[in-house]
Amino acid sequence: MENNLILAELKDIAAYPYAHLQNWKIKTGGKILGYFCINTPEEIIQGAGFLPVRLLASPERISLASKHLQSYSCSLVQSCLESALRGELDFLDGTIFPHTCDSIQRLSDIWAENLRFPFHWDLVLPVKLHTESARFYLIQELHRLRLGLQEFIGRTITDDDLRSSIALANANRSLLREIYQRKTSHAGLFSAAEFSAIVKTATFLPKEDHNHKLNKLLSRAEEVISRAKGGIRLFLIGSVCDQPQVFDLLDNCRASIVGDDLCTGWRYFSEDVSVEGDPIEALADRFIRRVPCPCKFNPGIDRAGELLKRIEGSQAQGVVFILLKFCDPHAFDYPYLKGKLEEHKIQSLLLEIEPGGLPIGAMETRLRAFVETLES
Repeated sequence: MENNLILAELKDIAAYPYAHLQNWKIKTGGKILGYFCINTPEEIIQGAGFLPVRLLASPERISLASKHLQSYSCSLVQSCLESALRGELDFLDGTIFPHTCDSIQRLSDIWAENLRFPFHWDLVLPVKLHTESARFYLIQELHRLRLGLQEFIGRTITDDDLRSSIALANANRSLLREIYQRKTSHAGLFSAAEFSAIVKTATFLPKEDHNHKLNKLLSRAEEVISRAKGGIRLFLIGSVCDQPQVFDLLDNCRASIVGDDLCTGWRYFSEDVSVEGDPIEALADRFIRRVPCPCKFNPGIDRAGELLKRIEGSQAQGVVFILLKFCDPHAFDYPYLKGKLEEHKIQSLLLEIEPGGLPIGAMETRLRAFVETLES
């Protein structure tokens, strides 16, 4: 069946992204810019003629990176630095570091000193998003990135370049939302591992190629809806989770993931960018308009309230927090959100993960017990 072939291909690409990107660069001669965090505007990178690639964890154990970082550094930061020091990211033509957290900021300094890729950029995004001065500052910072990329490539990045890039990214986000909505409506339509691979590959495949694959998946989704089998409906909350073992575990424990609030999930594709007016201002407005993650502050948006609406709308029976080890912003956020869930009598489970050494056995025991509790 064609859908199964597409899903198998996406899972294989998601499992070995760096090998795929190395081959892509050899075949096409294209340029690649890596970035951290979904707050980085892919559209500007793409508009400049680069393939934007989000850097995520690898399964390698940490050895080289430990010489540069404290052991309590975020495991994502440790893993990415390890990959770079091993030479696994040599296909990059540069890297962009957004102001997300202290760990990413310090990684930028270590990266620049020890790796020396041709292009290196710190994107200092505002933390407070509710003031006019924050919007003005953000627009200027995005203009600064545009100018930096123009200087690097030796040509102007026009407004039309940016609008075309925005339209392409919007098309990808729209397709991802359609798949997400069908998965919520028909639990089991795509497994947790399959949907994770669909979103992960969106962060590094050329958008034209990815959109083509998603259109094929959607055109044949109706054929498998009648055979979709649902389990306990779970909603995931956290930051980064791109490790197949975690999603395989969820699938094996009779769980159907009907919604999430992950930056490797819903938050990546939740909002489009306007194609009207100034493209830089449109990118800034999307950034401000979105429900903020724990790394940003916007008192005009009730993060917990918006999350509860989505949990209830998905008809989830329970929530699983997936906490990346040593991710301080989300660790600080957890007690607040857990308390809000308890006020609404929504049961939750906390799973802590880190690259290179997942305690799958212990996680499976706890997850199965949680699912059994919800079933009873």
